[in-house]
Amino acid sequence: MGDICRWSPERIRQAIRASNKQAVIATQKYVLLENSAIRTDYEFIACPCDESCWCKRHKCTGHYRIRKMSFDQFLQTYVNLWIPPKARENIKNAVRFGTPFNGRQRNAVKPLKWLSANWIDVLTRVRSYNKCGLCDSSFPAVGDVTNLYQAKMWSQLLYDSVVPFDTKSKAQIKQAGYSDPTKDFRAMNSELFGDLRKLSENAGMGVDSIRNLDCPWVVATSLEKPSGGQPLSRVLDKVFYAP
Repeated sequence: MGDICRWSPERIRQAIRASNKQAVIATQKYVLLENSAIRTDYEFIACPCDESCWCKRHKCTGHYRIRKMSFDQFLQTYVNLWIPPKARENIKNAVRFGTPFNGRQRNAVKPLKWLSANWIDVLTRVRSYNKCGLCDSSFPAVGDVTNLYQAKMWSQLLYDSVVPFDTKSKAQIKQAGYSDPTKDFRAMNSELFGDLRKLSENAGMGVDSIRNLDCPWVVATSLEKPSGGQPLSRVLDKVFYAP
């Protein structure tokens, strides 16, 4: 058991709000690009679970699922969300055309090239996964994850079920009592979502209330609140993520 289930909802809300405030003023403008991606790249589907599932028993109304799209659209969103502005075109060119790139973000290229070659099969598979991270079902089948760029790729594919990490947040995640994601990505995710369920139970919060722990439109009033609230990966990621 890690720290999340021991914290109050208000403490978590404050941590996420601090992350959002930093992201609004940071060079990458992550919160703004995230909000756009949620509205254009994902659909909020009615919860398909029956009453035996944890999420349904806790007032779940729906899950986020990636839309049908081209790999190029996914790639553009990927670089917008996860790659610094100056390296975005370099990553795109390396993935699409094999242009050499040896910058700091070079480890993003290999998994993205693999995804490009397998795009139709992977997209079909992740779209058929209609659960969320709070469901009782097992963690979705993802490929090997040993670095942060792979983690971000799979989180983008399964935005309601997979929590990414970066160098700073990995240290915070481990300090909070969770598994090292570079050694056992599946275990880290299972532990985080397990503690989010415990938090919900301890605080008497339904799934929609859990989603609303992350409210970036409060710190950036130009943002539009998505119809389903925030994807669950955003809630957990921002507890530890600091731009």
